[in-house]
Amino acid sequence: AKQVISYLKNENGQRDASKPFFIMVGMNPPHSPYRSLDDCMEEDFNLYKNLPTDSLLIRPNADKKRAKAASAPYYFASVTGVDRAFGQILDCLKELNLDENTIVVFASDHGETMCSQNTDDPKNSPYAESMNVPFIVRFPEKVIPRIDSELLLSSPDIMPTILGLCGLEKQIPATVEGRNYAGRFTGKDSSVPLRQGALYIKNIDGEKDADGKVISYFPVSRGIKTHQYTMSLTIDRKTKELKDILLFNDLEDPYQMQNLPWQENKGIVSDLCKQMVPLLKEADDPWYKEQILKELIPYGKE
Repeated sequence: AKQVISYLKNENGQRDASKPFFIMVGMNPPHSPYRSLDDCMEEDFNLYKNLPTDSLLIRPNADKKRAKAASAPYYFASVTGVDRAFGQILDCLKELNLDENTIVVFASDHGETMCSQNTDDPKNSPYAESMNVPFIVRFPEKVIPRIDSELLLSSPDIMPTILGLCGLEKQIPATVEGRNYAGRFTGKDSSVPLRQGALYIKNIDGEKDADGKVISYFPVSRGIKTHQYTMSLTIDRKTKELKDILLFNDLEDPYQMQNLPWQENKGIVSDLCKQMVPLLKEADDPWYKEQILKELIPYGKE
């Protein structure tokens, strides 16, 4: 936050408001392993260190007996630190009279399972704790304050949407996969079709060179998140045959505690696989190019 503030202010503590700027701030915390004061400020940790684990890990799918449960106080302390730093940036914008004509976005690249779903991996899974991330936009008198529950925003949509809000919609490259939802944010144009599903991608390390460095990746899982369902298909590394399917009805089971047997829900799986095809094609994904699991996914019929 201090670096951003020093950038915004000149030596006189002011800034020429007529000169546009772009700043992307990547906060260091919160990020695993969250196991010491190296990951947060002590004053923030003191807010949580004496709280019982049950008061921090409140999701019903969280296993409080996992070793990672000890990380919870450090994690929430890190979140508090981010909150403070972000507030300092907002205060600086207001102090310099830049808050009214500056687009402010708060987002994250992935979530954090934090003892949920029987995994310590914070991001490489189709679970809601990993896939759902904050995306908050503030643009006074331009973006209408509200929660848009109908908009299923996917990562590729962020860049063109922000460019659209900046009035640069004509400069968006034709090769961009995402959609420009700026008009929906401002309430001036809702013609851009809403996504019915977002593509889930998981890659793992592939081949290595003579020095042991990873030089490729293996597309182990693909899936889709809709307003009602989350589905993930995982293939065997050697045979590329189906290894596992995760299927959740997120409306009836918001904490994804019941993996639906896919053999008993073939109609749902078939429909979700059909919805995946245009998303895989749009992303020029290896699954589309190699026709992986073509017995389940109807390639060429999108």
